[in-house]
Amino acid sequence: MVGLITEILRKLLLAICTVAFSAYLVPALLTFGESQFQSLVVFSFYIYCIISLFTYSRHKLFYVLSLPVLTQFIHIFQKYSFTTGANSGWRLLPFIILDVYFIDFFVWNKTFFSQKNRLFIFSWIIINSFFLLISPNLERIIGGGIILYLLSLPLFFIYFNQTTLAHDFRVEIEKYLCLIFIILGLGTFGLVLVSAGYKGSDNLLVTRNIADTNVTMAYFILLWPFVLLYSLRNKVSHLFKMGMLTIFLGTVALSFSRGAVLIVIPYVLVSALCTKGFISFKWIVPVIFLVLINRSTLGGLIENHDLAYFWKLRFGDLNSFSSLLTKLESISGRAEIHQLAYSLFLKSPIIGHGTQSFEILGPGYREAHSLWFTLLAEQGIIGVVYYYGIFLALLLFLAKSTLKDSRKNVLLLISFLFYLLFNHTVGSVFVILPGNSITINCIAPVILLCLYFYPERGEKLVSGPEMSNRFHP
Repeated sequence: MVGLITEILRKLLLAICTVAFSAYLVPALLTFGESQFQSLVVFSFYIYCIISLFTYSRHKLFYVLSLPVLTQFIHIFQKYSFTTGANSGWRLLPFIILDVYFIDFFVWNKTFFSQKNRLFIFSWIIINSFFLLISPNLERIIGGGIILYLLSLPLFFIYFNQTTLAHDFRVEIEKYLCLIFIILGLGTFGLVLVSAGYKGSDNLLVTRNIADTNVTMAYFILLWPFVLLYSLRNKVSHLFKMGMLTIFLGTVALSFSRGAVLIVIPYVLVSALCTKGFISFKWIVPVIFLVLINRSTLGGLIENHDLAYFWKLRFGDLNSFSSLLTKLESISGRAEIHQLAYSLFLKSPIIGHGTQSFEILGPGYREAHSLWFTLLAEQGIIGVVYYYGIFLALLLFLAKSTLKDSRKNVLLLISFLFYLLFNHTVGSVFVILPGNSITINCIAPVILLCLYFYPERGEKLVSGPEMSNRFHP
């Protein structure tokens, strides 16, 4: 992993130097944003995407997987200084670069594709094209809809279908997704720290919304099994394991989300119990001891940063286990929004109102804080049957693969189940495609593809120069 990090920094430095030299020749290049620094960072990221994807690397899969995550951060960094929304070229450019890379990859590598996979891709494009076309929000989302739904995600699927043939696919994807977990965690902490001072805001609940930690939680749920698998395979130190737990639980604390606490805490416990030797008791005891002897200092730190106030504000009424159970059904706090989504469904029960229609037909939110209600309102019975058919197929596949290789694949199954629970109680986190927003993304479907392709081919060995070129173009 150290070699990969070094390579990333080297490519990033090359991108910064390229933009800086270009700006020296053409000073107007750095006038697009609110400051020269912001423009330098944004353009350097675009150049980094090109360099990382179109220059040789044995870690090319990492750059493909990490681009959606890094794009989320660059979108937030762009703020409103660059055009926002799903039709913004500034927001879509990283995905366009990625799509060009995919096409180039397929041109130079023979594609192996089963009839089942062809049918899935065909149905995906037809279904999502239809729901895009009938959307009353089409004018504001057509660019992002075409790029993410009709190009990027199908191309991701085809790309994974090829790279899984590599003999080291499992080993490499564990490492890459573990590193992405770290990047996502540290980036989220950084966003919370920076956004705490955004326009003088000292409200940590506002900070949570700026950093979008509630959405990010779904990505952590999907990435977590690969962190555990990487730790198992590489026999990492307990210090590393504690660091990963700290990142995950720290994000839960900063989310101030009831859903995060009620879902993620049990998820971490269940997944840790299914991972033999992940956390040693001899490491837990010293941590508990240090917390107890320093509880007054920690309490003062929390009070000074108003953390206690916001935790009491969000969780003060959840003072017993029975209270937790009664709150579970409404942890999103959006019962009225669910009712509105259902009323929209009744107006068009078969086909719904189209992709991202809830944003303008509902109260202004990009989704109904539930995958079920969002699909009902936007895609009706047809969309519900199609998407839940996909989820059911993935669930059955993971269950079947778990019976064959329970030590590893049970973690993927648990991850998917908790992701579904999160999507139906806290908020729908799938493709983020709002008409007016800072971020657009497709992180969740990409990681779901990783859940599917990780056990699909197993540890099948494929050798020869052809496979080497396919996995490390």
